Amino acid sequence: MYVFLQNLISKVIDYATAYEPILTAIKKEYDEFIAAVKTNDRKAKLARGKLKALVTQPTSLMYCLKFEESLNPEALDEHLKFFKQKRADLLSKKKSQYVPAQVKRELVIKMKSTLNQRDELGLENNKLQLRWCCGFVIHRFSDLFEAGEYEAAAYHAAKSPHGVLRNMETMERFKSVTMYEGELPPALLFFQALTISVQPGKRLPGEVLSLEGVRCALQHGYIQLVTFWVTQHRLTYSEELGDVICSHGAEDPRVADTCLALAHIVYTACGVLRKAALSMCRRGLISGAFEFIYKSRDFTVEDCMFVLRGCPSLDLMQDFTQLYEGKPALLSVGFICHSLLKSDLEDLAFQLLEKIYAGGQGALEKTILNDVMCSAESWSEIATRCEQRGWHQLAQKIISILLSQPGAVCLSQEQDSVELMEHVFM
Repeated sequence: MYVFLQNLISKVIDYATAYEPILTAIKKEYDEFIAAVKTNDRKAKLARGKLKALVTQPTSLMYCLKFEESLNPEALDEHLKFFKQKRADLLSKKKSQYVPAQVKRELVIKMKSTLNQRDELGLENNKLQLRWCCGFVIHRFSDLFEAGEYEAAAYHAAKSPHGVLRNMETMERFKSVTMYEGELPPALLFFQALTISVQPGKRLPGEVLSLEGVRCALQHGYIQLVTFWVTQHRLTYSEELGDVICSHGAEDPRVADTCLALAHIVYTACGVLRKAALSMCRRGLISGAFEFIYKSRDFTVEDCMFVLRGCPSLDLMQDFTQLYEGKPALLSVGFICHSLLKSDLEDLAFQLLEKIYAGGQGALEKTILNDVMCSAESWSEIATRCEQRGWHQLAQKIISILLSQPGAVCLSQEQDSVELMEHVFM
């Protein structure tokens, strides 16, 4: 780099002769500066070499001293004494502070055995304390119960520690009481105390106990209590609980709507979607039930038919067989009608077909030909049944639509003097 600059300045001097004195002076100063830099660089390298030698000198001296000591008998004797003392100290420490591995293993086994024994004794102690406590609680409950203080006995049992009295055995004991004073029967007093004792956000444990309490309340006409328990989520829900509430509504028309609403909550919570939808239909909420069904991903074709059989409705049948928000229908007309053949809902199916036929503009033909859930053979069976039940015009129309298709063959049979047909789409 330095040589390049010197050559460059020389060429400039040769080119600019008018400024030769000035440029020559500048070049001289530059050459002197470069020479000084090089001299300082050599001195710095020399100083670093001397410093490195000085740093390594103590280590080298130490190693030299150690080699000298290895040849000195007196120094070797001192080292020997040091190592003998070190060995003696280690042997003494081994005798006083260490034991054989076998002893350690025995101590570990003994310690584990002692800890297990301690835990067993602790559990036994807890059992004895619990038994004593439970014995006291049960004894106190019996005193209250025998004295006829059923409300006090009910709350005492509901708050019993570890749930010793919160069970069906106690419920049965309260149910056995037939003579009592007060408005509420003892069994209902006990169950009400149980629901009150449930912590917020928790539910009464045990499906059987919840079921028995609701039965007791409904039996004595306390629908308002059941409403509170269900809506406040105090019970353990089950399908059977929903069935009990529904049955009570069917027996007492005055509370039918309330019971169906409560059953819907229970069924939905349990995932029994078909019965949840059916409870809505029985309340007359057909549109709401259909929306609930369509938005429930787990709803099956069998579930739809279950709802339809449980709540026969021409409106519901139409909803099932029509598009919903641009999505395909859940069921086809032919599938529903064929499924209801020879049942007590057969006439409802024929009413649906008659309504479609009366719509004109080839509505029935479109329905039959676009039906992907019902075969031509099944439509033929529907036509045959229509003829048998007196829906002659409807039967003839269905047959004519089927026979108008390519590959259709009409076969005459003597049974019931009705023409049947086989239909094959080519």
